[in-house]
Amino acid sequence: MRPRTTWLYAVAGVVAALVAVSAIVQAVRQQSWSPLISVGWLPAVIVATWPRAGYRCLPRRNQAR
Repeated sequence: MRPRTTWLYAVAGVVAALVAVSAIVQAVRQQSWSPLISVGWLPAVIVATWPRAGYRCLPRRNQAR
């Protein structure tokens, strides 16, 4: 990976962690599950957009059997 791409993923990871922690803090303060439910989609987006996440699921081409 290029250094620019690595920094982009690092910043995105830090921002995602910040959003998750702030949602947990807000849920504790409000004594409610609604802040956590509102950011529940975030892990799915991170997994779906992570580089080469679906690569292992794809069949290999030109493989001798």
